[in-house]
Amino acid sequence: MGTVLDLTGGLGVDSWAFSRVAERVVYFERKEELAEAARRNFERLGAANIEVRCETVTPETELPEADLIYADPARRDAAGRKVFLLEDCTPDILTLLPMLLQKATTVLLKLSPMADLAMLADRLGPALREIHVVELDGEVKELLCLLGRGHEFAEPEIVIVRLSGQAATAAKLRAARYPSQPAGWAPPVHEATGGYGFAAVPPVPEDCLRFRLSEERESEVQYAAEVRVGDVLLEPCAALLKAGAFRLPCARWGLLKLAPSTHLYLAAAAPDNPFFKAWRVREVLPFGAAAFRQLKQRYARADVTSRNMPLGSAELQKKIGVAPGGAVHIFSCRLADSSSILIVTAPAG
Repeated sequence: MGTVLDLTGGLGVDSWAFSRVAERVVYFERKEELAEAARRNFERLGAANIEVRCETVTPETELPEADLIYADPARRDAAGRKVFLLEDCTPDILTLLPMLLQKATTVLLKLSPMADLAMLADRLGPALREIHVVELDGEVKELLCLLGRGHEFAEPEIVIVRLSGQAATAAKLRAARYPSQPAGWAPPVHEATGGYGFAAVPPVPEDCLRFRLSEERESEVQYAAEVRVGDVLLEPCAALLKAGAFRLPCARWGLLKLAPSTHLYLAAAAPDNPFFKAWRVREVLPFGAAAFRQLKQRYARADVTSRNMPLGSAELQKKIGVAPGGAVHIFSCRLADSSSILIVTAPAG
């Protein structure tokens, strides 16, 4: 990669990461104390290919031509309150975007995980190529929006990426880059990456799913007539839910959905699928006080999840009266015929 512009430099973590794969990085930061701290950090890290510019980027700023422009807009207003709309973040990306796409072939935005994907697609327009929903250790951490110059996309591709920490990422990276080498082998240092070796090469996560929102809308769904003891219940990961892939699992993997607004699924057997947690059904009970008493008598500890029900998970846990923890997991949900049930499960092995 040639030149990268980081418009929201902060302490310089992102700029330093880009410096490992780019020939040149230009770091922008409006706060002098942060820019000076980043400058010292870059010197100590030996990142000589980073240029520090202490200034606020506006539509009038003279930006150099770049291969990639990156921004992680601040998500709090002057009073410290969280904001989610693009125009309320700093800098205002919607105002800057026409200028950014003139200066770079690709623009990458890191946005709040609370942002609505359909809203992003509408506001960012036909230059939006991909939205990456990034999950780390079970929690959606970021939305990454990739925009391209010179192309108009009818709709962006949604990319779900699941990560499990730096150690797992490094292991995947080493295996992908040097598949024939033993686990303890150290890869060579490449001068082109500034001496950072294999860690300078972006990993390609194995747990990655791509789809478009039109595919989700057009997916055919079959609903389960009932839930039986011995069935495999599938709980979707956080990124799948955030991406709005509710109908898609039925078409992609032949699953049965419990109800239109109950995002739980049934499978014939426990699948080798990284986007779901598989549970084996032990009991199925009608929702109500009698079942609560039975569950309290049978299980000292159990985690409780409520889906598509008036009671939230924490409130239901309290009503049942079981302490959290242990191997048992109780799901409360509504079926397609509008009946409400309690499903007692254990991990499917």
